[in-house]
Amino acid sequence: MTKKASKFITEIFSSVPDLKKLYDSYPYHVIRSDLIRYLILWYYGGFYADMVVYPARSIRGCSALESLWDDGPKSLNVSLVVGIEIDEPQASPRLMREWRWIKRYQLIQCTMYAPRRFSPILREVIVRAMAHTRRHIDRSNFLRGPRYQENTILEVTGPGVFTDAVLDVLSQTLPPTHSLVESSVNADADIGDLVSPSTGVIQRRVTWAPFNRIREPVCVDASEVMDGNAMGGVCVLPVSVWGNGQRHSGSEGFSSRHACVNHRFGRTWRKGWMEYVFG
Repeated sequence: MTKKASKFITEIFSSVPDLKKLYDSYPYHVIRSDLIRYLILWYYGGFYADMVVYPARSIRGCSALESLWDDGPKSLNVSLVVGIEIDEPQASPRLMREWRWIKRYQLIQCTMYAPRRFSPILREVIVRAMAHTRRHIDRSNFLRGPRYQENTILEVTGPGVFTDAVLDVLSQTLPPTHSLVESSVNADADIGDLVSPSTGVIQRRVTWAPFNRIREPVCVDASEVMDGNAMGGVCVLPVSVWGNGQRHSGSEGFSSRHACVNHRFGRTWRKGWMEYVFG
């Protein structure tokens, strides 16, 4: 599989020589798997699912995706479908340490769907992952080379950069009067995170607020962007569609009627000694 991935990058992305160099620089397979999944999904489109997930029902039988089929009654123009994994904006620092989270909210990477090729959002994820990798290498110790700890991996190529890219692309391409922007600004009224400390001006951007505890997919059609912008369209699915079986974020059980793909969140690549001893 590693040889096939290297060949894919060399042949398809020959015009981006840095890409292969950065891919080969990663010391762990888990980091390479993050990047290669973005590249494959961007180039080919289609479904991506980790080996640790299993379908709860057929793709066509997933009611959350009905609006995405070309023959559906209200077919949407979207290039990327993502699901929610972590949705705990009020999580305490202690809870975050216990769960080993880097964010209080996060999109899932284990299952993704690109109805069309060349999603602008996936392109942004790839560009950011490359930029973060370069910066991490530049800041590393010359003798020891870059060290990738758990938090580093999650932010450089993992769900951290993935989640940030989705929200930022929406913020950059949607008009300031869009409903997602409005709900984000309204939710921040008593918090002030969107208020610039230097100018006092409220930033009109998309935050996690419109996706907090959603029960139905939140979709943005590609046609909703401002003139001259390309976002490709995106749908964010509730945690109960691709993220069941967890003990947080409103996740339901594997037998939930909303479940389409189930994932056993085993932290296979970042277990501590307690998980190895006690499970």
